[in-house]
Amino acid sequence: MTGTRRALRWAAAASALALSTTACSLIGAGGEEAASSGSKVTVTVALVPDPPGASAFYRKQFDAFQAANPGITVKVVENPSAQQLSAIELMFQQGKAPDVFRAQDNGMDRMLERGWVAPLDQYVTPEFLSRFPEGSMEPASSGLHHDGKLMSLPLVWGKWSALRVFLYNKAVLKESGFDAPPKTWSELEKMTAAITKKGGGKVFGYAPQSAKALAVEMLANTAVPYSVTGHGIDFRTGKAATADPGLVEAVELHRRMQTAKVMMPGWESWDGNRAFTEFAAGRLAMYATPPWNVAEIRKLNPQIEMGVSAIPVPDAGRGAYTALPQAFGPLWGMSAQSKHPKETWKVMDFLASKSFHEAYYAQFGTFTALESAWLDKAAQNPDQKAILDVADETLRLAPNPKLVTKGGLAILAAREAKPELRHIDAAVAAIVEDKPFLPIAEEIDKKIEALIDEVVATGKATRKDITFPSWNPLEPYKQTP
Repeated sequence: MTGTRRALRWAAAASALALSTTACSLIGAGGEEAASSGSKVTVTVALVPDPPGASAFYRKQFDAFQAANPGITVKVVENPSAQQLSAIELMFQQGKAPDVFRAQDNGMDRMLERGWVAPLDQYVTPEFLSRFPEGSMEPASSGLHHDGKLMSLPLVWGKWSALRVFLYNKAVLKESGFDAPPKTWSELEKMTAAITKKGGGKVFGYAPQSAKALAVEMLANTAVPYSVTGHGIDFRTGKAATADPGLVEAVELHRRMQTAKVMMPGWESWDGNRAFTEFAAGRLAMYATPPWNVAEIRKLNPQIEMGVSAIPVPDAGRGAYTALPQAFGPLWGMSAQSKHPKETWKVMDFLASKSFHEAYYAQFGTFTALESAWLDKAAQNPDQKAILDVADETLRLAPNPKLVTKGGLAILAAREAKPELRHIDAAVAAIVEDKPFLPIAEEIDKKIEALIDEVVATGKATRKDITFPSWNPLEPYKQTP
């Protein structure tokens, strides 16, 4: 194998579990062969092939790192996206822990609970901290610290992870008599029906992004506090709130469109890439999405007349802004079992370098945690400028109990350990099976309330740990010491 693009060596597997346990190795020049012929240290990095093109990108970047650090070989173990956390956990359990691993958001919490993550403070220098926006690496708000210790490094811009945008095909809308995207939920419903009717089975007005109907949450976050869609709890009251009218109506909106057969059929089986593929092909006119879809659409169809706007709000008016509960989402962790921590830190330092972030932005069009790597270029790109404008319009700082008290972390960790208590699967079932969502939501809330009471009964937390009565979801949250 030569050059920067090397073939993926997938291990044979009889099932998804087998695939996740064997994973696959991406071995470039200076890989295992080099390690056996003189390289001093091999650092294993566990990641996933996401976004599209990531496999070749990471191998190219690590080849460059190896050239600059001839004493270190980087071995990449690539796990399937859907089983990445289970695969990493199994690697630890089998005594084959990676030195560096990718575990996003709640996934990093799982690794921390098991004691598998090494703190990074001893390696951090003032120069390292200066790469990030001022104040963003403070322990109380970074999202990367645990008990005051730096436990993870980010990849994407903090706002990038939280931001959601609404994409629309200007040409398709114009053909159906619309000169602007929908501003409200009723306009979305009306326009979806009109575009689908005119499309005659070839063009559809809207789809809820993927099989998990993620647009329900995206729309609901313009109506209810993010904690309702994220945890089923209203942080203003500290009580379960899946049955909040804003979330219920977001589900019912999609149920009505599903029943009317105006949404693009088949979305119930879509993965995370299908929506932008259909949009780029001109078959899907509108959808809500994380912002990284914008660059993927441009790659597939550079000439498409794409508009980027804020997500439609309830007819009664906006009830909440998209929340920014922390500066960053965790991504890269160092194994507490690494036999070569100094060399492993060099790899992690490279993953947080300006050169790596510039390359990541150039390849994927994704805004990264190091704003200096892309901000000037983004301002000159119409698509990216529109994304920045939506971020300014729709994102607001919000409270995060995980970062405030151990009790808040305990309650939310307990809730996250029971994914069945989140609205997603129940909402999809209500939409597809044409069932009212309210009674389903009320039952979920009873279980969440019981769970909170259980945690409180242990003495590890109180309701106050998840209650912020002065928080207004329409205003930036003002943190107090």
